[in-house]
Amino acid sequence: MKGSTSTVILVALLVSSSLLLDVANGKKILVVTFFSSKSHKLTYMPLIEELGKRGHDVTVLTPIKPTKQMKNVKEILTVDFEEIEKKFVEEKKFNPFENKEKNKNVNPFLMLDFFQDLCRDTYDLPIIKEIMKGSFDLIFVQPMFNDCAFGLVHKMKAPLVLFSPVSVGGFLAEKVGAHFPPSFNPHLFLSFQPEMNFYERFVNFGFTVLFEGILRFYYEPGMEALYREKLGDNSIPSVREILANTSLILSNGHFTLHRPKPYMPDIVDVGGLHSRPAKPIPKDLEDFIKQGKDGFIYFSMGSAIKGSQMPEAKRKLFLNVFSKVKQQVLWKWETETMPDLPKNVKLSKWLPQQDLLGHKDIKMFITHCGGGSTEEAIYHGTPLLGLPMFGDQPLNAKLAKSHDFMVELDWNTITEEQLLSSIQELAYNPKYRDNVKKLSALYKDQPDEPLNRAVYWVEYVMRHNGATHLRSAGRKLNFIQYHSYDVILAYITLISVALYLIVSISKYIICKICCRSSKTSTSKSKRE
Repeated sequence: MKGSTSTVILVALLVSSSLLLDVANGKKILVVTFFSSKSHKLTYMPLIEELGKRGHDVTVLTPIKPTKQMKNVKEILTVDFEEIEKKFVEEKKFNPFENKEKNKNVNPFLMLDFFQDLCRDTYDLPIIKEIMKGSFDLIFVQPMFNDCAFGLVHKMKAPLVLFSPVSVGGFLAEKVGAHFPPSFNPHLFLSFQPEMNFYERFVNFGFTVLFEGILRFYYEPGMEALYREKLGDNSIPSVREILANTSLILSNGHFTLHRPKPYMPDIVDVGGLHSRPAKPIPKDLEDFIKQGKDGFIYFSMGSAIKGSQMPEAKRKLFLNVFSKVKQQVLWKWETETMPDLPKNVKLSKWLPQQDLLGHKDIKMFITHCGGGSTEEAIYHGTPLLGLPMFGDQPLNAKLAKSHDFMVELDWNTITEEQLLSSIQELAYNPKYRDNVKKLSALYKDQPDEPLNRAVYWVEYVMRHNGATHLRSAGRKLNFIQYHSYDVILAYITLISVALYLIVSISKYIICKICCRSSKTSTSKSKRE
């Protein structure tokens, strides 16, 4: 009895000392996002949570309200983005349905004033001044439209890790010396396939150059002026100079969907980081699904697209079609009541998306084709009915169609007949589920879990004080130098000059010979 008691005490001491060792070895990490959406935050929070579990002290500056308590993770709400979104909806400043129907593309760079106002309000918060008094071992940033935060990042003097919530785009990768050739890397905002014809390559190249010009000469200078003003320091480097010191980029993509890209060691794919096996769903949802005899349909347009903004005619179109299908329908909506709701349709403000996508009775996911939703559908092997609206959604839809696990419909021209036939096609043609299951198997066939891989590389950067040895010499080259266009031009010039000289000298020699021959012939003729 005494022996077993001693053993228990010994084990307890070992566990306690292990936990203390973890805390002692833990690093201080600052997560900075001045601008974010719920969907973007969802993609990287599993990594933040895991870093906390491993003993690191993580402080998160975020405009999105925390949803749960996490060990060693302190979330600080900056500017409440949900309230900003609500105000935008009420003032009708942003309506994705209306923009789509008017064919008005959402150009985020025309929203520079909005991002500057958000940034200014964030810098004015007392917590920012408190944060700047501290020191951290690592800064973690989601860089999409967070350029004004890089002034703070520079002041903190810590290694920088970036997390791209979508497969990393060329405009970000080139900041760390990975210039993606536009010949087979479509721009994030163009819905082209990697195998582009001449016209698509022509457009892609021109758009890439134009986009780079907007960033370099309009968007980034606006952000730089703001963070220099708010921090009272005109010597803070440019966004590009700060990003050039990035230690690592974690890309929420995977080559099975986005095709291989020419990465350097400091860019790591961690697509599927936020995906996880399905858990049992709440009893009320399970009971609702069991009321049907042919499975269920899950319908969600994500967190940024509000159902309340949907035109009444389209809302009725969906309801009319849903009333005719055999499946039960779970629809994410801002309210849980609707006067003309069919019996087989259930509304909910929140639904456990991954648990539904992995449910054995799901038939399809009607989606806006957001990056996170598309990847979760692939992970769980669920066919899609796509209604892409803006941003990277059309590109995600095209990629899904290229793998033949999605039927796409145009929001502007959708009819009841099209929607009904598309639902029936997905529900009863097994090829879509077979194709996405095959892709899911490829997606999951990785040597390690994406979450473990992400944690490893973040800790690697901290272990090696920024891991500068990962950086290629390409960081010091611009696009022209990287692809040796300057060298090619020099060779063309040299060859052209050499050919010109050869031709000119040859002409001169031939002319001399011919002239001499002509003079000789003339002399002979005179003598005769």
